[in-house]
Amino acid sequence: MDRRTFDDVTVGETIDCGTNSVTREDVLAFGEAFDPLGMHTDADAAAESPFGGLIASGIHTLALTQPPVVERFYADSDLVASRGFESVRLPAPVRPGDTLHVFLDVLDKHVADSGRGVVTTRRRAAVDDERVLEMTNQTVWER
Repeated sequence: MDRRTFDDVTVGETIDCGTNSVTREDVLAFGEAFDPLGMHTDADAAAESPFGGLIASGIHTLALTQPPVVERFYADSDLVASRGFESVRLPAPVRPGDTLHVFLDVLDKHVADSGRGVVTTRRRAAVDDERVLEMTNQTVWER
């Protein structure tokens, strides 16, 4: 595909961004570095948690969805930056060995007073058809 421009983005479009998997080592390393709670860093403590075993941090879950979204939607585009997240929901945990299937839904787009484009998307990720992440965010695009 040629470079994706603001005009190429279609409201109502759903992009299948593909998958990303997480290993036990990934969960432990991310937990140690960025969210050092026992459920992310200690298998014994995690076994005693309400989750019954190691789970990825919510921030890690969000991070796992970024590479597929970048590769399939943002990598060769006129994206300037993210304006931020409007909501992030984590309805189920991500566990070592899981593979997340990621989708991006284009909800809205408009031209801001600055003349740049603004695109609102919903990012969805599931493991075996169980939703593990839903997030809405806005990005700014050159026009």
